[in-house]
Amino acid sequence: MTSHNCVPSPAKKAKTTSWRSWKGELEANNGKRFGLQDLLPGFTLRLEHRQGGTLATHRGEERILLYRSDKKGAIAKIIYSSEIQEQTSLQSSVAELQKNIAQAKIHVLDVKSQYRGRDLGGLLFSEAITNLKSKYCNNDDNEDDDFNTNEPLKSDYEQKQLYDVNCSLEAEEDVTRHGKLIAFYLKLGCHVVSKRVQYISDNDFAYRKVPMQVTLKAATTTARKRKRSSLMSKESFLPVQLVGDAGKITVKSSGGSEAGLKFDWLINQADDGIQFSTTHGHFLIASPSGSVTILDQVDDSYCDVDGWATFVPLHISDEIDHSDSLLQQNSSRSLWVLRSCHGTFLTADSVSKCFSCTKLPSFWQANGSNLSLACTSDTPPRRHHYLQCWKLQTHEYVQSMRLRFLNFSLGKATLFEALGWIHSFPAYPFHAWSCEDTSGSSMVSLPSLRTLSFLMAEAAREEGLPDWVQLVALFHELGEAVKKLDPNDTGKMADSIYDWTISTRSRVVGCAIPNCATFSEFRHLNTDVLDARYSTDTGVYEANCGLDNVLLLWSGPEYMYHLLRHNQTALPLEALAMVRYYLLGDWHEHHEYTSITNEYDEDMLPWVSDFDRLRRKTRLECLDCVDLSDEQCAYLWDSHYSRIAAKYDCDRLFAW
Repeated sequence: MTSHNCVPSPAKKAKTTSWRSWKGELEANNGKRFGLQDLLPGFTLRLEHRQGGTLATHRGEERILLYRSDKKGAIAKIIYSSEIQEQTSLQSSVAELQKNIAQAKIHVLDVKSQYRGRDLGGLLFSEAITNLKSKYCNNDDNEDDDFNTNEPLKSDYEQKQLYDVNCSLEAEEDVTRHGKLIAFYLKLGCHVVSKRVQYISDNDFAYRKVPMQVTLKAATTTARKRKRSSLMSKESFLPVQLVGDAGKITVKSSGGSEAGLKFDWLINQADDGIQFSTTHGHFLIASPSGSVTILDQVDDSYCDVDGWATFVPLHISDEIDHSDSLLQQNSSRSLWVLRSCHGTFLTADSVSKCFSCTKLPSFWQANGSNLSLACTSDTPPRRHHYLQCWKLQTHEYVQSMRLRFLNFSLGKATLFEALGWIHSFPAYPFHAWSCEDTSGSSMVSLPSLRTLSFLMAEAAREEGLPDWVQLVALFHELGEAVKKLDPNDTGKMADSIYDWTISTRSRVVGCAIPNCATFSEFRHLNTDVLDARYSTDTGVYEANCGLDNVLLLWSGPEYMYHLLRHNQTALPLEALAMVRYYLLGDWHEHHEYTSITNEYDEDMLPWVSDFDRLRRKTRLECLDCVDLSDEQCAYLWDSHYSRIAAKYDCDRLFAW
């Protein structure tokens, strides 16, 4: 049945090729001290506390100022005052006389406009409240950051006098902020008092003053508690957005709240790494079980806060050869992992949209321009593949590969036989964990490329798509079979440096590269960007010549397109277009290459776009599926797809 020059080795279980030892780099970085400035280089923030002074206009005035490390002048401030209330029997009831009461007032809370939206106002308010609690409500001598319970508590006689604090403020809102400022203070624990709201008009400007108050209660127990950690003790911190694929990541309270809560986060420099806290002072902590919660201030004695809240950032470099000066180690899209003190890794669960810690690392991308940390599905193998693609796939390289493979002299085989060969290749070649589990003794079960191909064909069948679309869905990944037919060249290169047969995003070579090209941060590695011939929208091509007349990156689907044409199948032109162009997302998604496309391409675009949609959908659904057996694949072929293959003359020996 088979007559080819090179007989492929028997199919084995799908396994991901390890292009480079990124795990080794992770272990090598284990002893390095990466901190806040490595993760998000640039400026940091700091808080400064001042009391009284020549600028003070109120008795007992205090200020908390927020500064950038690289600029003069405060970017935000809160001004408040406090004093112990002197009461007489004429002014107070008997119940009030039995209380020790202090009065406080927030006079100013201001954040410069360009720094709003990160709850820095909430941070300053929380810091002021913490300071007032420390000053009046809490016996700080019985609150210990080291939490040494072996030391005796001070007696009641030795403890300082404690007070309740009535802290008042006026929420001033204009028309554009109606209700927003009140909602802001309500979230911080304030309430509207019964005093009358004042409405003030000054020519064309009108606003209202809403009296509000928060009551701070004096501590009623002598039990030792850990103090809320003030950011004024931190050398540096930054506001940061922690996001996943679905936006902000939620977290549960250590108090057992079922609802996932969303917060504005700060990232703080710690002695042994970094810590995440909310702007209201709650720490993100990782437990040994893998759960991740925020630590309530009232429930902070059951764990080692400093240890459980500390994460060590470890960098996964894009570099292969560390002497290569072209590679930028600190790319804004390079990968990091965040390791807890338990040896687990912080992640954002894609199903629950909540934080958790796992034994297997998840990857994060730090963006200093918008101060964000994004949990990404990207992996070191994928970044490495695209880096090599940018480095190797030039106009000259594509021409040489076409000369090498388009004579179709590798051998002869049927397409069904080739489906058997790709059973040994993974459907998800860039999955970081398809080779080993945490013990390194067994493989994580992921479906093979053959399974993905059959499931995509079945999905096309269920949607009622034409039979030739079903056939293309089944055959479009068969370019990877070249690794079996050409083991000494393509196979060895795929195992060590670069696997061109894998289906990844494509682009046109020989003209200007679109800005939206996938992993465009690696474009500087491609020598074509320095060649004037390829610097224009048309490059070496005629205007509106059509995509049939241009060169694309050399890939498995590009090879399959030419193989189907060379072997003169009866598939319609739309089928061939789907095979070749579904990876050209810059064209069918972002509408690039308008200078070289023509009307025929526009006619093909809906077919190509829908095929890519079907493929993406199937890949998402197939991730957790069970690999199809040889018997199951044979049944699907014999009962349905063999007849379609015969109809379009795809059931015979093909030249490869």
